[in-house]
Amino acid sequence: MTEAVIVSTARTPIGKAYRGALNATEGATLLGHAIGEAVSRAKVDPKDIEDVVMGAAMQQGATGGNIAARRCCARDFP
Repeated sequence: MTEAVIVSTARTPIGKAYRGALNATEGATLLGHAIGEAVSRAKVDPKDIEDVVMGAAMQQGATGGNIAARRCCARDFP
């Protein structure tokens, strides 16, 4: 690939704080929803996606490491 193109973006919902409504939800689960929404907005076939870049503000526990790659594999992206 010689060019990179951003076709869509999405973020996870806010509410994972200590008493937030999503505080028991794993980061990878929230990320799965964000990836699915970004693909839906872009109207592209997941098979055409070559790379996904995600940021995590507080990488620890289950959100540590390369969470974007692990989540994409879980969503059956190539």
